[in-house]
Amino acid sequence: MFTVGLVATSRTHAAESGRFVVLPVENPRYCGNELFRAFENYYGPRIRQLRSRYRLDDVVAAETDEWKRILLLRHWIRTNIAIDNDNPTQTRGDTFAILDAALEGGKFHCTHFSIVQHAVLNSFGYVTRRLGCGPGLKDDGGHHGVNEVWVNKFSKWVLIDAKYDAHFEKDGLALSALQIRDEVWRDGAKSVICVVGPERKSMRPESETGKSETRPDTYRWCSWETNTNRFTTFPARPTSTLVMLEDEIFRKNTWYRDGKPHWAYNTTYLIPTTRRDWIEWTPNVITSKVTIQNGKARVFLGSCTPNFRSFQIRGDDGKWKDCEEEVDLSLRSRARRRFSFRTTNLFGVAGPEHHVEIAYQPQKS
Repeated sequence: MFTVGLVATSRTHAAESGRFVVLPVENPRYCGNELFRAFENYYGPRIRQLRSRYRLDDVVAAETDEWKRILLLRHWIRTNIAIDNDNPTQTRGDTFAILDAALEGGKFHCTHFSIVQHAVLNSFGYVTRRLGCGPGLKDDGGHHGVNEVWVNKFSKWVLIDAKYDAHFEKDGLALSALQIRDEVWRDGAKSVICVVGPERKSMRPESETGKSETRPDTYRWCSWETNTNRFTTFPARPTSTLVMLEDEIFRKNTWYRDGKPHWAYNTTYLIPTTRRDWIEWTPNVITSKVTIQNGKARVFLGSCTPNFRSFQIRGDDGKWKDCEEEVDLSLRSRARRRFSFRTTNLFGVAGPEHHVEIAYQPQKS
């Protein structure tokens, strides 16, 4: 998920017998957001209500690592909601109603788990969205509702399933929905394992509560909801539009659900896109441009950060401090300099680090 290249463009400055140049740097890949423009609102009262009513801050109080906090919150959901695939407790389908009923003994299926997980993780500032997935075969056409969360630590999306407190990994790397899908179509996902719980223990498929849902085959087909602010816009009716990747797999095969082609085919609700990067857009990641003139560098920062608060720069003392989207840097010496930036959102979540490196290049004789 990292791109090696010249991430900052520059004009160089002649200085005596040389010039300053911007060096190639390995930075997280930046992909703009073209399809999922709605975000859960930090100022929405339901955010605070959710965290306080269910004492969610206590769940992660002793943990500072972002990924481990996400796993603890997922584990809390699974611990407090029982599974019933066929006869779930009747509620209005809202996060509060589901959790209140669950704490009174109510039972639910995957859709309910994904609705709750979407709300819980977004309430901590972890950008999360809902997906519908399935094996997509005529004789194996089930459907499963899950989530993807953007993990800044990994600079990537990761599929997480609250119903089974699980996700999928390959060689220790947590996978996104599309990565799992690719592995399934490539070789049946032979190298992919399902891991469960905060301890990430290897998991065998659960036969009693949905064997098909705990195997990689479930992600042969994937669709993404565009309704990415469903929690804080309640009681507004959720949209039904779905995004699917229109690649060779999409064009040469048919997604079957319950024995019939997926309901979204040939409807206005289906939004096919050939742009994988539009699906895998990168929250909180920085893109930059650099110009150098008269011994100074000017860095222009950009990012698509939901609930954006500020850009930050790491000072010489190692501490982060807020900065504007345009930063002037003095190039006082000919020493090679590395400048680090990041975003922060209103929840206090920091994005992946972005680096700009500038060096003095002597003029060749």
